[in-house]
Amino acid sequence: MTNTFERKWNKSFPNKAPISYVFKYYFPNSWIRIYSLPDGKRYADNAIEHESLLKVQNQIISDCLGSGTPIFIVSGNYFIGNSSEPIYDQTSILSYNFISGSPINLHEIDPEYFDDGENNDLFFTPIFTESKWELNLHNDLLLKIANDETRAFLISFEKDIIIAPYDGGLDLIIKNQELQCKIRQKYSDMLSKREDQL
Repeated sequence: MTNTFERKWNKSFPNKAPISYVFKYYFPNSWIRIYSLPDGKRYADNAIEHESLLKVQNQIISDCLGSGTPIFIVSGNYFIGNSSEPIYDQTSILSYNFISGSPINLHEIDPEYFDDGENNDLFFTPIFTESKWELNLHNDLLLKIANDETRAFLISFEKDIIIAPYDGGLDLIIKNQELQCKIRQKYSDMLSKREDQL
């Protein structure tokens, strides 16, 4: 399994970094942002709001993927140059048996979005594991992302769907126009009203 995710990712999305915050730029025609809490509230303040957030996110993801769908859970660590010490160690935060992929020089793979104007020596090492989507199976992951403790995304290569939770909601990459329309209609009151849809 060591290279399974990387092989599939590079075949499907060549020269694109597997980093969730750039997906809205990579896939503008497939991207939908849905808030988790009313009025675009960023963070849950209490147990009731946490429960509501999880219910909403689980339902949206289930509407996209369906129960039992094989997925990869993908996160990653940033490194400066040849350092072996990650800036943030995601493996210590998330309770999955991750496999580390090959380091990516972000400026080399995508100079448009990753240019620090200086050394351009920021590396990203993806970490990934295979799992399946089931309701409430990944609540710990969703809560940690919602609380801005970590970053990760889910991908189904078979369904060509990426689910990228963030601290505020979910970014969905759905190429199937029919499904995209259904999701937009069902969750229309939870979409951004901003012109840039953020």
